[in-house]
Amino acid sequence: MNTKLTYETLGVRNTKEVIDLCETWWYDAKFYENTQMEFKSEPVYWWNLFQVSEVLAVGGRNEDGELKSCYVATVSPYMFNHKVRNATEIVWCIDEQYRSGRNLIQLLNEIEKLLADNNVSQYNLNLPQLENNERLLTKLQKRGFFVQDVSLIKEISYG
Repeated sequence: MNTKLTYETLGVRNTKEVIDLCETWWYDAKFYENTQMEFKSEPVYWWNLFQVSEVLAVGGRNEDGELKSCYVATVSPYMFNHKVRNATEIVWCIDEQYRSGRNLIQLLNEIEKLLADNNVSQYNLNLPQLENNERLLTKLQKRGFFVQDVSLIKEISYG
């Protein structure tokens, strides 16, 4: 199987494809294991996001034209220095069959090209603490990322 991906800028028209790609890993993630939260991402929520904020997205397609990797982020001025434009990740993923160092590097390069073209100064990638990410974390740090925050999540039940 050829695992080389071809990249393009994504937009609101690609919402269904992004949702479908996200669902491929949802039920295997530790987040699901901890919350048992059903995957219920609806295109209308994504469409609304495109209406109320600046959204930038890039995706990689396989030789059959199927979306196999993506990065989607909202862009806003950084709260502590408004001259800096910050991209905050909504999702980034690479389909399990296409997870390789080469495809990771290619996705990162495409993200940085898209963001540079849109005057974005910094961006983030979220890595779940509970997943086995040590190799990926090391690779990303070698590419200039630094670990800033640890995000804690608590699920609140109403009823």
